[in-house]
Amino acid sequence: MAKSGARNEKPSRNEKPTRGASTTTIGWRALLDAWISHHRESARDSLVRQRRAPLQHILTALVIGITLALPALFNIAIGNLQQLGERWDSAPRLSVFLQRKISTEEIQQTQSSLQQQPNVVRISLITPEQGLASFEKSAGLSGTLELLDENPLPPLLVVELNRETRAETLQTLQTNWKKLPYVDSVQIDMEWVQKLFRMMQLGERITIALAALLGLGALLSVGNTIRLAIENRRAEIVVAKLVGATDAFVRRPFLYSGFWFGLSGGIVAILLVVAGYYSVIRPVAELAALYHSDFVLLGLDFFTAASLIFVGVTLGMLGAWLAVGQHLHDMRPR
Repeated sequence: MAKSGARNEKPSRNEKPTRGASTTTIGWRALLDAWISHHRESARDSLVRQRRAPLQHILTALVIGITLALPALFNIAIGNLQQLGERWDSAPRLSVFLQRKISTEEIQQTQSSLQQQPNVVRISLITPEQGLASFEKSAGLSGTLELLDENPLPPLLVVELNRETRAETLQTLQTNWKKLPYVDSVQIDMEWVQKLFRMMQLGERITIALAALLGLGALLSVGNTIRLAIENRRAEIVVAKLVGATDAFVRRPFLYSGFWFGLSGGIVAILLVVAGYYSVIRPVAELAALYHSDFVLLGLDFFTAASLIFVGVTLGMLGAWLAVGQHLHDMRPR
């Protein structure tokens, strides 16, 4: 039987079958370089896009800046009030007003009785003449005593207590000393400081609540801005996901947009706080001079300024993250 000219020959053992495609292993260094390159390109592209729409960028930055500046100003004001309270709270005092017709021996007897108390550190006597002279000097009125038939001020014992003396102890001493002979009344000089600290605690809670509400408003503002940017680039995002782009790849440019919004908002907040500080520093200095005080108004320190930048960037990126995450699922290619 004749054999056909075309015969099926088996491939030799040394020959390798031909492939239509081949796989390539990419090293971690190449992946890292590509990741860094995309971060750099995303940051540059988002900044360029915001520079093309400056009004939108400025308005969003102002919202974030005002959101951060108001709580910061409240916090600085509370810090200054706390500083003022601590300056006066160094040594609690009780003012013991004696009867007007008391004799010198009775004053010494009362002073010795108070000196034996365990919490007492020092007792200063202010005579009626000294009290009236101090009043004339502070009020700018000279010759007041000449217009009066008699000095209306009683003798005063200023009792300085230990710094560790608690408020409950002050109230107990006030109640007990009122019952002493030759004592007309007893006043706690630090009572207004305690009220001040209670007001500061209330102010701190109000500041936290205000910061939370304003922060929520800033998140909504950034999220709405990012949402508009996503809608404008919907077709681009869908095409990118068709060719295999991950959610992180699509999300990255918008996160950098939130970063630039937050950074600008933090800078705006610093400028607003500094402007507010310099608008009141002169009146406060003049008021302190009237009271012969060396009180210095506290301003914006480096830590607070850095915190404003950090919180601003956090708000911007968080708002962008929430906005992008909400829309990525709706833009999956079908």
